[in-house]
Amino acid sequence: MIRLFLLGGLLFWTEIDIAYSKSSRDFPDIARAETIVLELTERKHGKSEVPIEFVMPTQPRQTPVPLVILQHGSTQDAKNIFNGSVNTDVHQYQLAKRALKNGFAVGIVDAFYKKDLKPGDKSEFPQAHVYAKQIAEYFAQNSELDKNNFFYSGFSYGGHQALMLMKNLYFSGSYKWAGLVSADPPCGWFHEPRAFITPLLTIKGGESHYKPKPCQIMTDLYKQAGSQAEIIIFPKSNHYFSHNGKFVKGPAVNGCADNPVIIQKSGGTMFLDGTKATRKIIKKKCFTNQAGSGKSREDLEQAITISLEFFIKNLK
Repeated sequence: MIRLFLLGGLLFWTEIDIAYSKSSRDFPDIARAETIVLELTERKHGKSEVPIEFVMPTQPRQTPVPLVILQHGSTQDAKNIFNGSVNTDVHQYQLAKRALKNGFAVGIVDAFYKKDLKPGDKSEFPQAHVYAKQIAEYFAQNSELDKNNFFYSGFSYGGHQALMLMKNLYFSGSYKWAGLVSADPPCGWFHEPRAFITPLLTIKGGESHYKPKPCQIMTDLYKQAGSQAEIIIFPKSNHYFSHNGKFVKGPAVNGCADNPVIIQKSGGTMFLDGTKATRKIIKKKCFTNQAGSGKSREDLEQAITISLEFFIKNLK
């Protein structure tokens, strides 16, 4: 079924619903699942089709049902959710299962759909945080969902998008995100500290090629400014919350760990030490060829448990 929507005379999208009657063995806690394809817009790719796998739990925690929107990282190693068109990563796939089991609805976003993007195409990745606001506005029209309890979680690139949402935490007028979880993001740049209206949880691997230091700096500055911000670090974990990590050659945005970029309220940028940070300088200093590998995932389950506890704690 194809439908056209218009919100406030500004935002158009197309919805294509594909319902699945057979539940996956991996998802025993679903009442129904459907693929929703929205036509969304952001700066880098313009107007794009973005599919979201929307899944309702068999036993909602409360009604209306709280929703967790899940954004994948640069490597989509969990494919074709429910045999549909949505790809995500293992971290978000496992988090979706746990969220459903705990009575949350989930929206699993595929921001790379039809964009022919590879993990190394860092500078070409879409602004998924811009998608997120439009997706939240779409789901806010669903009376089954509690728009006072919309959460957002992302891993790696998706975790960075969670941090970028701090620019404007409102959607659909006066509604705000109930909580953000950023799993092992590159914290090489973040928004200027202030008393943000939404709680933020950052989860890091102590041995990640995306070093914890800038995330710790960010969290400390946010807390000092009056924000509800927390960081949890797994000392033995790499980027994938695994103990078998090693550094390898590959593109990464991790060169500004000691002197991260601050995105000012005005939209300008500067380094933490107050020096100039143009786009050219940021690309030179923050982009490196040191990536990480190793996916034994010893700490992944605990990282996901911490995320669920955060969602539950911040329910309104």
